[in-house]
Amino acid sequence: MLNIAETTETRADVAAARGTPFHEATSSEMRTPWWFAWDKYIVPDVYTSMPRELAAIRNAVAMIDMSPIAKMEVRGPDAHELIDRLMTRDMRRLEVNQVMYTPWCNHDGLIVGDGLVFRLAADRFMISGGSSHAWFASNADGLQVEIRSASDDYGILSLQGPKSFDLMGAATGQDWSGLKFSQIGRANVAGVDVFVARQGFTGERGFELWVPKNGGVAVWRHLQTAGQLLGVVCAGEYAVEVARIEAGLILISSDYDAADVDQATARVDAADDRHITPFEAGLGRLVNLDSDFVGRDALKAANASDEPKRCFVGLRYDAGELLRIAAEKSACGTALSRVFWGSMRAFKDGELVGRASSLAYSATLRQAISFGFVPERLSSAGSTIEVELTDDEGAVLDMVRATIVPLPFVEIKRSKA
Repeated sequence: MLNIAETTETRADVAAARGTPFHEATSSEMRTPWWFAWDKYIVPDVYTSMPRELAAIRNAVAMIDMSPIAKMEVRGPDAHELIDRLMTRDMRRLEVNQVMYTPWCNHDGLIVGDGLVFRLAADRFMISGGSSHAWFASNADGLQVEIRSASDDYGILSLQGPKSFDLMGAATGQDWSGLKFSQIGRANVAGVDVFVARQGFTGERGFELWVPKNGGVAVWRHLQTAGQLLGVVCAGEYAVEVARIEAGLILISSDYDAADVDQATARVDAADDRHITPFEAGLGRLVNLDSDFVGRDALKAANASDEPKRCFVGLRYDAGELLRIAAEKSACGTALSRVFWGSMRAFKDGELVGRASSLAYSATLRQAISFGFVPERLSSAGSTIEVELTDDEGAVLDMVRATIVPLPFVEIKRSKA
């Protein structure tokens, strides 16, 4: 999180150098100095208060700037062949104007990235998620395909919450009830042509609007005006982070490191022990071992092996205990102050058994929660482990008890009609 008040940059400087297509509109709504540094951009981290913004996501509708996410366009006669070669799902099923969420792996079956694949035309795809341009290019030999970064071409305005359909209707004059989850539609908003996907990163019903960069401010302000009677709220990255953890959604750099040659867009150090397979990430349902994709043989062998397996689980903590430890260790500024990016070692009876990541306080559940990567024998709900609570500098504060709970932490509603 970047506090602009503590830098020498003015808002005008930031808008010119690092603002997203929505920056002029979002910056005028900021009531805090808290911004989130994401790749070469910044986005609002907190507009007013994280609990208020999270409540809007869960109970009403929120507008979210997701523009810095890496975007890559793949097009050409063999574009579909490359997509099917790399993704763990059977991408032959992906039709025009549909979206699929999928991981992609290296030859060892370790995740290179995960994200959404949009099929905009027979020979044109857009991928948003992990930055994997070099990996895609290295696997495109012999194919007639063009791969290029589209990260700066679009702003992504995410509408999330139970009233998102009402907001889309008010803003466009169209009925969006027929657009099913993971389908793509088109709209004209404030005179700007956008494509719209039933998607999101919060677990709630919602949309992603892909807006040409020059139309960002007009589209944002139009939607904000249209949503006034619906109680629309601008939500920052902090609220989105907590929402995605509550929904059990894994995130590159926060929960695992990319096993590839591309430079990560998140500002964290990579570590080999954070390279995982889709099975270890709780994404086994998205692996079609009958398809022929990069990493399939390694994943087949791993799936058939008798070696102990790691499982992706939820962890629940006593928030009061965490705050007490932080206070005693003079670490109040790090424990539960936001979302912990990195890994904390996990133990059972003194034995190192795994790790925890994405520790946060859930204002929805009023609990401290995180993800865990533990052996299958310890993955049953109600089992307990001890987690090595650390601060943002990596200093160990103390051991804390964590209880295994099912994922997701909240009900997933995003695919409901």
